[in-house]
Amino acid sequence: MELSREQSNYIKGLGILLIMIHNFVDKIQDIHCNEMIFSMENRDVFLSNVFSTSSLWYIFSYAGWIGVPLFLFLSGYGLTKKYNSQKNTLNTIAYIKSHVIKLLKLLLPVYLLYVVINYFCFHYMYGIRSILAHMTFTINLLSYGDNGYYLEPGVYWFFGAILQFYILFLFIRKLNWKWLCVIGIIFLAIHYFALYFTDKDTMVWIRQNFLGWGTSFVLGMIAAKTHTSIPEKMKLPIGIISFAVLCVSLVTKPIAPFVEISTIVLVICLSNAIRVKWLYFLGVISASIFVLHPFFRMVFLNAFPDCNYPLLLTIIYIAIVIITSWLHHSVLNKSFRTKGINSK
Repeated sequence: MELSREQSNYIKGLGILLIMIHNFVDKIQDIHCNEMIFSMENRDVFLSNVFSTSSLWYIFSYAGWIGVPLFLFLSGYGLTKKYNSQKNTLNTIAYIKSHVIKLLKLLLPVYLLYVVINYFCFHYMYGIRSILAHMTFTINLLSYGDNGYYLEPGVYWFFGAILQFYILFLFIRKLNWKWLCVIGIIFLAIHYFALYFTDKDTMVWIRQNFLGWGTSFVLGMIAAKTHTSIPEKMKLPIGIISFAVLCVSLVTKPIAPFVEISTIVLVICLSNAIRVKWLYFLGVISASIFVLHPFFRMVFLNAFPDCNYPLLLTIIYIAIVIITSWLHHSVLNKSFRTKGINSK
């Protein structure tokens, strides 16, 4: 399957838009989703409001996290395409070093600013354990039940998870698509096991590490290794089926793990329909949006604790995040070019 850089940026733009709005709306409206665990209570609240006047809030808050599997799919796809022609020449140390530097450049300046501003302006104190765990990408490995690290800032768990996927790629990159299918099924089975046979804390721990998201990443690798694509005449019926599966899996526990798969298939089928310039632009600066939006979410939530105009506040939040992310992206790219580091 072939995805151009342009198509990838459109998909990234859609994914980051969903994530950015989701992570803000669920806080200002106090609506809970089923991203990490499947809660019948959250599901029932969503279903009782999805057709109300507040439906847009509930859709973004409950389902906006589906942008995450899109990024993991593209990560698996991009890594496989990039290193597929270097099967015997990939330098493991250089590979790990380049990805760690890239993640550190993205995370550390904004995260440290997040901690400092939250402490001096809003009097929120972080434990040294939490700070070090975020800075070393080991926050995912801590026990969720022992501390509140997950709640603040929350979003940055993804950096530890993506580093785990970069390392996992080293071990499975030479496998053919058939063996990758087996690994994808194993990850799906782990998700099912966690869903039915673990407690809440264990489920969250699994879902914050590569074990809980592996199917999406492996699907990207499979797509990169196969030469077949969805025929144009089949995209509409497959897209309709995928959308139906996505809707049902979002609210039905027995097929909840298929949310990620149906999301990926649906977006691939719609890849031609989402080709709008502003989505492409968001895709280009998606890494900066991802790292900056939790900071502005924190500032907005503390500055406006009583949100009387949620729509206006959300629009201002989105505008500020996009503008500052564009500036951040420009500075970061210049830094990478200056030091001769490939930031792609």
